[in-house]
Amino acid sequence: MAVLLYQIGIFFAIQIASLFGKSARNTAIILITIFTLLQVFISWLLLLQLFTIFISYRVSMRWFENSDIESSNKKTNKVLYSYMENGGHSVTEVDLNDENIDAEIRRKAKLQEDARKVSRYSYENDPEMKSAVDGVLNSFAMRAKGIHPSQTNGINLKTKFYYIDHSQTYGPVTAEKLIRLVKNNQINRNCFVRQESEKEFEKRVFEIVGLFQ
Repeated sequence: MAVLLYQIGIFFAIQIASLFGKSARNTAIILITIFTLLQVFISWLLLLQLFTIFISYRVSMRWFENSDIESSNKKTNKVLYSYMENGGHSVTEVDLNDENIDAEIRRKAKLQEDARKVSRYSYENDPEMKSAVDGVLNSFAMRAKGIHPSQTNGINLKTKFYYIDHSQTYGPVTAEKLIRLVKNNQINRNCFVRQESEKEFEKRVFEIVGLFQ
């Protein structure tokens, strides 16, 4: 009975030390292990005590695992916060778990993050919205390259096409991929193509490629 009570005492001593942090827990384990190796001379008791120390260590790990998870959750709860400053638009990163942050800033940052999540969800799940957003982005991209949308007859890099290669019809693929296929010599520049909205293959691949060069 005395042996059992002693093992229970070791177990609780290590768990109590864990409450004060890993350093305190490790110090307690080292001291108890040294005492065991120097003062216990019976083999089975030595093994039992070392086993108790090991089990106590493994159990104590749970204290720190939970603490690490909570700490990790707090560290990853950072969002972008945009605001007006000196007549201009600024963006910074704020931690919604930071208790020292201004309540109004936290509220606005959370609203902005919620709006971004809704927008991302709509973009990924609403084909019409995705098409509209991609169209606007491609329009800006083409203007940056000096290409006016009117020069491309309403075709942008995300416009989808079917093409005929070696008597087989393939697609739909985006104009962007079509250009890439030509550059990689995977299809012939003279292949016939049509947009998804068209019925006849009246265009050639080189015509589409030429719009963006």
